[in-house]
Amino acid sequence: MIIAMLVLALQTPPTAASNAPPASAPVPSASPAPPAQTSSTPAESQPDLARSLERAGDNVAELKRAIESIEPAYRADMEWLIATMPEIDLKALKAEFLVTNVRLAERARLEAPWGKDMPESIFRQYVLPYANVNERRDDWRQDFFDRFTKDAWKFKDPIDATKWINDHLPDALNVHFHATKRKKPDQSPYESMELNYASCTGLSILVIDACRACGIPARMVGCPAWKKVQGNHNWVEVWWNRWYNVGDSGSDPRGVDWVQERCLTETDPDDWVHAVYAAVWRPTNTKYPLVWAFEIEYVPAVNITRFYTDAVEHPVTVPGGGAANIEVMWAGELVARGTAGADGKAVLPLARGGQFEVTFRKADGTNVMEIVKP
Repeated sequence: MIIAMLVLALQTPPTAASNAPPASAPVPSASPAPPAQTSSTPAESQPDLARSLERAGDNVAELKRAIESIEPAYRADMEWLIATMPEIDLKALKAEFLVTNVRLAERARLEAPWGKDMPESIFRQYVLPYANVNERRDDWRQDFFDRFTKDAWKFKDPIDATKWINDHLPDALNVHFHATKRKKPDQSPYESMELNYASCTGLSILVIDACRACGIPARMVGCPAWKKVQGNHNWVEVWWNRWYNVGDSGSDPRGVDWVQERCLTETDPDDWVHAVYAAVWRPTNTKYPLVWAFEIEYVPAVNITRFYTDAVEHPVTVPGGGAANIEVMWAGELVARGTAGADGKAVLPLARGGQFEVTFRKADGTNVMEIVKP
């Protein structure tokens, strides 16, 4: 079995980003109220934005219109999204599609019970994006927002909300895993909903998009080939202070499932074909290996194999003692957060063989950074 968290209501869906949303999912006439503190575009991102606009070709006017028409409070996130988009999207996506996507992502962050505690970098990479890998760009966000948020937001913890989705949605649209009845592995949300079958990749796309619509940070993870067992697999991770693997239908992301067990013996961090990758929404030196289209190189990734093969709960002590909020950076991104009490002690989810930048933010305003190698 693989992940089978799917959408909730039975209705004929739109088919692509260029199609109008269904009648039950109108585009919001007004954007959500701006947050009290607006984000800003880092100076180092401006050259990336300029390069993206140059690469857009004849579609540059649409991208500029998206930037100019979005509310000022959300402009930095729109600029960041465009600056990190693959060229295929820079040349095709229209302003209306992008504006609707950003507004609804911002609305989910503002209204989700956990939204105010979401780090900006996590929001931008794992909630804001409209796609995961190379799937068709469907206009899913309003539809999925309407389907999922009412019940998901009854929970205060996004991991509890994820488990609720995993428990209750697999049969709602009668979209199930089948290795041969699905048309292709990389089906978009509405392609899978129309066919009622999907691969592990297609099901993962549905799961991630549903989570993102609810303001739950989520990403695709996969191994292009197991070492001894024939085949490959793609699955889902969700983030809240650390990454959790979403397993079979009905499983708890905080527990151990078959994917984690198989990764212990069937993956290798130093052999690219047997490694575990996470798709990210920022430039890296690694591509996500799309088994169905190895020639595609525009899906960036990071090799996270050691978080499966060599995971460790690593104890740390705040330098100088005392309470502190803790942030863990690895491979250029935030991978974990934690807190240390008055005794200055905490345990962090790290991986043996990795190097982590751990920042301790103390109550007196001082910050101390240490390199930790479990």
